[in-house]
Amino acid sequence: MELLTGQRQEKVTEDRSDPAQMCTGFAAVLRRCGVPVGTSQSITFHAAVHELGDFTPAELFWAGRAVFATDTTAYAAYASAFAEYFSESVSNEDLPAAAKPPVGIFAEEAEEAERPPMNLEVGEELLELPEEARVLASEVERLRVKSFALMTEQERQESAQIIRHLRLRLDRRPSRRRTTARTGPFLDMRGTLRFLLSTDGEPTRLCRRRRRIRQRPITFLLDVSGSMGANVHAVLRFAHALARAGEHVEVFTVGVRLHRVSDALRSASADRALELVGQIVSDWDGGTRLGSSFSELLQRSHGHNTLRGAVIVICSDGLDHDEPEILATAMDRLHRLCHRLIWLNPLKSDPRYEPLARGMAAALPYIDDFRAGHNIASLEGLATVLAGGKTNTTKGPVSERHS
Repeated sequence: MELLTGQRQEKVTEDRSDPAQMCTGFAAVLRRCGVPVGTSQSITFHAAVHELGDFTPAELFWAGRAVFATDTTAYAAYASAFAEYFSESVSNEDLPAAAKPPVGIFAEEAEEAERPPMNLEVGEELLELPEEARVLASEVERLRVKSFALMTEQERQESAQIIRHLRLRLDRRPSRRRTTARTGPFLDMRGTLRFLLSTDGEPTRLCRRRRRIRQRPITFLLDVSGSMGANVHAVLRFAHALARAGEHVEVFTVGVRLHRVSDALRSASADRALELVGQIVSDWDGGTRLGSSFSELLQRSHGHNTLRGAVIVICSDGLDHDEPEILATAMDRLHRLCHRLIWLNPLKSDPRYEPLARGMAAALPYIDDFRAGHNIASLEGLATVLAGGKTNTTKGPVSERHS
């Protein structure tokens, strides 16, 4: 980058002798280079210059970048503006040690990761940024988007802690039952007549009733067959958090047989809950008979109480050994009973995936929301839906979108 010469060089030197003029002039150059600068930032930079005292150009560079370049996209423009305004002062002096940015609870692994060198050209010199000053991706964010199937054992333990601390709030809806209230759209005739007994029949006020607000039931069906692999334990931990968050949550495992594990998952400890589930479920890593399992759920005496008006979440890859007609019939009945039917398929995370398996193709016309449940981010998206948040789909089958 060309150095300033002549009259412009003298003007910059004169401005730098006065900190206020230097800050104002530098801010003007930053705005011309495309870096948004506010009055408060100029005041903060002026205060930083006073704190630095007898500063070096490198110290001034880092102080200005901390104040003005609040976004990583502005780093290049900031360096260009600094070179234009302070180019005659840049040298090969060593840069000051910068504070290491926090990278979450997994900072030790981030220190060991190798990162490519990153340099900034300021004036005619090439300043190499210290490793501590580089922007590092949070380890938690990396785990959020990493597939459960690709995680190491250590990463699975760390992801279990993240799932454990998810804040789950479940959707609530008005019930058909009514309760007494100070105000409400319904007249409480019995309560009003009872109150009139204390006033000798004088109608002083009318008692009211309103609908109760209750949590919408949730039924979670988890495929524990061998094809689900490492996704089973992670999703089961999410189901544990779900069962602890609401009172109307039922969890079943489906494989060769149907098993109800709701009571086991209400244990305070997730590890203890998974141990109890392991004692109940006898068909881990076995085959998959979704049609028969769903039919058994519908035939149970409490099946309709569990399914009617509920949000049903099925986590499976759809590789079913039953005849497709059995699964299609069961899915049809489930779809008509429930409020919404959500299907999580870890295979959907692959852009090349197409639901061509017999079981998945048979179930697809009755699914309201088809999602990938392969990482923590997808489970967080499911939690938003269960809390009553907006979804990418509307009520109705999704088969046309996958035809």
